[in-house]
Amino acid sequence: MKKQTLATAEIPQNNQRLGVLAVIAALFLAAVDSTIVATVLPTIGQQLGHPALYPWVMSAFLLPVALVAPLAGACGDRLGVSVTLKLFLMLFLAASVLAALSPSMPVLILARALQGGGAGGIIVLSYSLLAALFDIDKRGKMQGMLSSVWGLSAIVGPLLGSVLASTLGWRMIFWFNLPVGLLALLLLWVTPVVGKGGGRVRVDILAQLLLVILASSLLLLMSQPKGLNGMIPVLWAAMLISLLLLGLRVRARPESSPVPLQFLQRRELVAVIILVLLSSAGLYASVTLMPLALSQQSGSAATTGLLIMLAAMGWVIGAAFCGSKLSRTGYLYMALFGMFLLAAGAFLVIPALGHHMIVLVAVALLLIGLGMGFTATTTLVFTQNTAPADRLGAWTATVQFLRNLGAALGVNALAAIQLHLSGIHAFQVCFGILGVSMLTGLCFTLLLPRTYPKK
Repeated sequence: MKKQTLATAEIPQNNQRLGVLAVIAALFLAAVDSTIVATVLPTIGQQLGHPALYPWVMSAFLLPVALVAPLAGACGDRLGVSVTLKLFLMLFLAASVLAALSPSMPVLILARALQGGGAGGIIVLSYSLLAALFDIDKRGKMQGMLSSVWGLSAIVGPLLGSVLASTLGWRMIFWFNLPVGLLALLLLWVTPVVGKGGGRVRVDILAQLLLVILASSLLLLMSQPKGLNGMIPVLWAAMLISLLLLGLRVRARPESSPVPLQFLQRRELVAVIILVLLSSAGLYASVTLMPLALSQQSGSAATTGLLIMLAAMGWVIGAAFCGSKLSRTGYLYMALFGMFLLAAGAFLVIPALGHHMIVLVAVALLLIGLGMGFTATTTLVFTQNTAPADRLGAWTATVQFLRNLGAALGVNALAAIQLHLSGIHAFQVCFGILGVSMLTGLCFTLLLPRTYPKK
C-alpha cells in the first residue's frame, strides 16, 4: 500500500519528533563531512600517493554540494521531500563506502564528488522536510535549531577527523558515516511522507544540466585551481554557451527554470537574493582572509583556529536566538539587526588589524558570525513561508544555491583584491569593502515585511 502524504496539521507530534531526529542525523553527516578530512589530508596523500592531488579531496566534495541544490529541490517537489531525502542519503552512504575502500587518490576524489552530490541534496531537503513537518508559527524556531546543528557539526568535524584518523586510521572517517546514516534512514522510513507537491511539478533535466555547467564553469573560473590554466578559454566558452541556452530554454518554457522566476519578479524576494549573497560573502570571505592577515602578524595557528571558531559559534548562537524570536519580532528587524552586526564586525576588523588587537579581532569575528546567523535564518524562513506548497523544495534550494554562490564570489573577489595590494593595508581595504557591502544590504532589508505571518 502506498504511503500517504500528510498535511502538516495532520502529523502526530511523535512522528514530528522522529522526523526532526532523522533530519538532525542526516544534516550532521553532511556538515561533518564538509570539514572532517581537513586535518588528515597530508596523511591521505602520503598513503595513497599523488600528494599534489590531495586538495581535490576537499574541492571535489564542495563543488557538487553547491551545484546539486536546484536539482535536489526540484526532485523533492516532484517525488516528495521524504522520498528524495532517502535517495540522496543512500547516495551519500554508498559514496562513503567507496571512499573508505579507495585504493588510489583518483578513486577517493571520485567518491568525494559523489559524497558531495549526496550531501548537497541532504542539506536542501533537510531544511525542506523540517519546513514541511511544522506550521509557519514553529518554522523559525526549528530552522534556527537546524542551523545550530549545522554550525556545531562543522566545528566538530576537524576534531573528529583527527581523533578517528589517529586511533583507527583515516578510512574510519568514512566508515563512521554508516551507522549514523542508517539510523537517519530508519527514522525517515517510519516518518510519514510529507512535502509532496503533486503531479504538476516537472523536473526539466536539460535546464538543470545547463545550470550545473554554467555554475561549475563560473566557480572554476573564479577559483582558478592549479592545473586548469590551459582550460580557461574552454571554461569561458562553456559558461557563455550554457548561459545563452539556459536563457532560451527558460524563455520558451518559463516553468522549466531551475531557479523560480518569482525571485526576480517580487521585490521582497529580490531583497532575499541580495541579502543571501552579501551575508554569505561577508562570513566566508572573513574566515578565509583572517588567517592570512594574522599570519602576517605572527599569529599562531592555534590562535587563528580559535578565532575562526568564534565566527562559527556566533552563527550557531545567532541562528538559535533569531529562530526563537522571529515569529514575535518579524522579518524586517531580525534581518536589519543581522546586516548591522555583519557591517559592524567588518569595520571593527580594520582598527583591530592596524593595532594588532587580537581581542578586537575576536569580537569582530563573533559579530560577523552572529550577523550571519540572524540573516541566514530570517531569509530562509521568509522564503519558505512565502513559497507555494508544491514548490517548497525549489525555493529552499534557491536560497542554498545563492548562499554557496555568494560565498564563492566573496572569497574570490576579495582574494583577488588582496593579492593586488600589499601588507596589512590590503586586508583592511578588503574588510572596508565588506563593511560597505553589508551597509548596502542593510538598505535592502527595508523591502522585507515587518510582521511574521499568522498560522
